[in-house]
Amino acid sequence: MHRKALEQDFAAPAGSVQSYASEMEFIRYALDSAAIVAMTDVKGTITFVNSKFCEISGYTAEELIGANHRMLRSDVHDTQFFRDMYRCVAHGEVWHGEICNKRKDGSHYWVDTTIVPHVGRSGKVDSYTAIRFDITSRHEAEARLQAAVSIDPLTGIANRRRFHDYLDTVLAEARSEGSVHLALLDIDTFKEINDAFGHDIGDDLLRIVSKRLSALMPPGCFVARLGGDEFGIVMTSMNVGAVIDFVEAILAQMRRPVSLGAQMRRCTTSMGVAAFPRDADNLEDLFKAADMALYRAKALGRDCAKFFIPSLRETADRRAELRTAVENGLVTDQFLLHYQPIVPTDRKSDPISLEALLRWHHPEQGLLTPGDFLVEIDDPGILAAIGMFVVERAFRDVEAMQLAGLPFCRVAINVTNADFRSDSFVDRFFELSEQMRIAPSRFCIEVTEGVFLGRDFLHLEGRLARLHEAGVEIALDDFGTGFASLTHLRSMPIDRVKIDRSFVSNLPDNTGDAAIIRGVVDIAHGMGKLVTAEGVETLEQAKLLNALGCDFLQGWHFARAYIPAQLPEVLHRLSTISPPHLIHHLPSTATRT
Repeated sequence: MHRKALEQDFAAPAGSVQSYASEMEFIRYALDSAAIVAMTDVKGTITFVNSKFCEISGYTAEELIGANHRMLRSDVHDTQFFRDMYRCVAHGEVWHGEICNKRKDGSHYWVDTTIVPHVGRSGKVDSYTAIRFDITSRHEAEARLQAAVSIDPLTGIANRRRFHDYLDTVLAEARSEGSVHLALLDIDTFKEINDAFGHDIGDDLLRIVSKRLSALMPPGCFVARLGGDEFGIVMTSMNVGAVIDFVEAILAQMRRPVSLGAQMRRCTTSMGVAAFPRDADNLEDLFKAADMALYRAKALGRDCAKFFIPSLRETADRRAELRTAVENGLVTDQFLLHYQPIVPTDRKSDPISLEALLRWHHPEQGLLTPGDFLVEIDDPGILAAIGMFVVERAFRDVEAMQLAGLPFCRVAINVTNADFRSDSFVDRFFELSEQMRIAPSRFCIEVTEGVFLGRDFLHLEGRLARLHEAGVEIALDDFGTGFASLTHLRSMPIDRVKIDRSFVSNLPDNTGDAAIIRGVVDIAHGMGKLVTAEGVETLEQAKLLNALGCDFLQGWHFARAYIPAQLPEVLHRLSTISPPHLIHHLPSTATRT
């Protein structure tokens, strides 16, 4: 549409044409200052562009005007996308959406676009005006986050989530093409290495192992770090003999000495291998079979690889014994909660909160954290029983804290998929709240990204909403370590994002982790959510996280996890320091006693 026609469409009443013309000039100036504007005829021929359009596209006005708008297509969107868009505007309706266009130099940019059709006096659409805003930086930040959650941040290879997706695809294809082998690899004596040399050296070893594995991978093989010192390898297009040779080559490569600090040390690995569909006909059972084979390799002296055999079902019996021990521990009061402070970085924020952390006073093994036993439990019923214990004990402890006058905002409790299998957990929460006269707002429910993967997602959404509407804060824990859907972050009732300690542990040296944290903070704050960084162990980390905009910090730099009887002294010490000085006040070793 030409400028003269535009002015006629918005013509002022008789006698005020001059004043209206100046208003149009002001509107054009305002649009040119803030928006990317273009006009086309009904065939898509560009008739007008403003300076910002030229700036972002890289074309001059002379190159654009008279050309068809299709010259900007990036091929990111399919034909149906544009068909739906044109159908909308052709009927005289305003269309709004996000479009990826291509610059003159071939690079892509994203724009938030509103297309307004102009209906002429004949009643037909005769032109379109598109007003756009550059959102490229947001899309790039989202892309970086999406990439980050597919890659293990420590080693740079694929993580568990990416591995599962890949293996799931391979198994679906292999149903008609042949067998697939899955190998699970653990580093022998990794815990002892961590204890003897420290976690930094342990992390170095994990990086060395990942590099050696990646260098060995031929076409048709895929490797990932699954967590801790466990790696997964998928082998396709290999017969049994080739698999045996490849596994032996991996073990030989892993035996090469490595530098651990000032020492050279020979480290070995153990492997368990299972075949699809011979040993299992689905992903879950294939993992179980490979895990049983790995356990056998370790039991037989390590530094070897074992293939699954049916007799390894005895491993399942071991897990059954663990389930029995947990059930007995719940009945005999072997479980308890420790509490770790979550401190604000700003005076205007809420006061100190607490996270309830489960501990098991095992009669033989001593005090165990969830990492020592929960990873071995796959029974939803037992997990739900543990979750019910946690909520009931947390209410009892909060009641005692309130009576003692402890200065805290709320207590966060961790939940799993099993807690939301039915309404029992939520019903019990509100029952305890009413019985003990403790407001729901005194609690935060922390969910991990994995809860969104369950088949009961719709039920989960309703139960979380029920808690949230009553005043319970909802936090997304361990953000960035697995699923990390920005869609769920936007649509679910989430108040707080907790950045996983894996992104914090290498600060301030790792600029990549700092950039990811900055991106998380920007996106979360843009969506009106708070950000907590966990695993803060040093003063330098605390200062940097504060500078990056985190609202709350949690970790051993401030305080470890304590039993309720120790909390009065800890909270008194922390509450006497104003938030702006809290980060700088405490030495990193103050809470390790």
